[in-house]
Amino acid sequence: MHLPRLVLLLLLHLFFFQVQSQIPELSVEGGDYPIESNHAANPCITSAEYEFLEQRCAENLKLLGLPHVEQRSTNTTTLGWPLRSAAGVTDCGMYTISAYVDQNPTSGTVADWNCGSNTYDGHRGTDIAITPYPYYKMDHNEVEVVAATAGTILYKSDGHFDKYCATNTDTANYIVIRHADGSQANYFHLKKNSLTAKTVGQTVVAGEYLGVVGSSGNSSGPHLHFEVWNGSTVATLNDPFAGNCNTLNGTSWWATQKPYTDPAAIKVSVNTTDAVIPACPATETPNESNSFTVPFQGAGLPVGYAKFYLFMRNETSGLTASLSILNPDNTVFNSWTYTSTATYKAGTRSFSKLLPTAPGTYTFKAVYNGTECSTAFNILSATDISIIPYSSSAIYLYPNPANGTVTIRIPDNLIGSTATVIDIMGLVVLKSEITTSKSEISTTGLSSGVYFVTVGNSTQKLVIAK
Repeated sequence: MHLPRLVLLLLLHLFFFQVQSQIPELSVEGGDYPIESNHAANPCITSAEYEFLEQRCAENLKLLGLPHVEQRSTNTTTLGWPLRSAAGVTDCGMYTISAYVDQNPTSGTVADWNCGSNTYDGHRGTDIAITPYPYYKMDHNEVEVVAATAGTILYKSDGHFDKYCATNTDTANYIVIRHADGSQANYFHLKKNSLTAKTVGQTVVAGEYLGVVGSSGNSSGPHLHFEVWNGSTVATLNDPFAGNCNTLNGTSWWATQKPYTDPAAIKVSVNTTDAVIPACPATETPNESNSFTVPFQGAGLPVGYAKFYLFMRNETSGLTASLSILNPDNTVFNSWTYTSTATYKAGTRSFSKLLPTAPGTYTFKAVYNGTECSTAFNILSATDISIIPYSSSAIYLYPNPANGTVTIRIPDNLIGSTATVIDIMGLVVLKSEITTSKSEISTTGLSSGVYFVTVGNSTQKLVIAK
């Protein structure tokens, strides 16, 4: 690299470093991440579907020569968690509990196993909602349903529409696994055509792939409705969670029971601009990136800034998140804290922060309620500033660096446009109408630093050195 160009790049990096402490922090954004939940008027499984399910399971029990079990006083089955991330997915977590089993038989009154109200009237299963970006995760097969324990496939239903978010009468995609002790687990709302190729009568082992989380049947959004029966009918309903208000069974069926609420950082990301979260059932646009070329400017952001996102399960008022951007050598480039002011099943916060400028691999890390989540991102070398080749689709500035006057050369189709000069803060500091293909712009009123000159859809960097 020529010495003047090297000096220029070093000055650019130093300038970004110096202005970092001078630029005020932008506002924190976010709040309750939208988790679509079923309710009493829109139950996960309708009465008609329960009737059909019982009938088909009874028929298949006979065909397979398995005993019909009405009720058992004790269980011998131990359950593992029925979800996992697909291979290659690096998020720190992917779910929150949107509803437990309703333990209160009185209509209009609810209670979950922990004597709380995270359920809805008449709900018979555990609803595990995927988050964040549930439809994006569903479209990309990122969250898989797995067998909570070994058993025999008793019934399966597939091929049905899988992007519902309101009351309907369509059949869900689901699979029923009969366990060795006569109990069974029902896995509902799976993605269309995602179910295992295994057929009724074949066996699965604990942790084996069953399908992908979807939103089929009477579903409000992508989630797994996981329902356990102690016997062969819905009358033998069980709640795998043990708690003071569990009136169905006295002991937990989980190998390791998860806490009632589990505040955690489940995902962090670095974004070029705000994530787009449309109304159900449209797919989200995360706008994440792991690579930034400086100087960088994302849509709606000042020059040099990116959005740093934190997603939380069970965000809890009063808990504090510690966030940091770490240099390639693991020293701290920037750090800050955020204290939750509300409690949500799923929460999100985004922070507008200045990116580093020195090339290298950096880390964005968050610690929330003792859980750590991080992601790496790259800062790439700045494009050569001093020598920018002219082309029919670009603007050309010289001399660059400049002092006093800069000549701007533009393609003929841009004649009559306005040249806009923007500073590092993203503020417009100068405008000049360009009437010929080669014009001069006076920069005598501008201080030393990095600027960006835009004509039409083309932008070039300009360094003013005095």
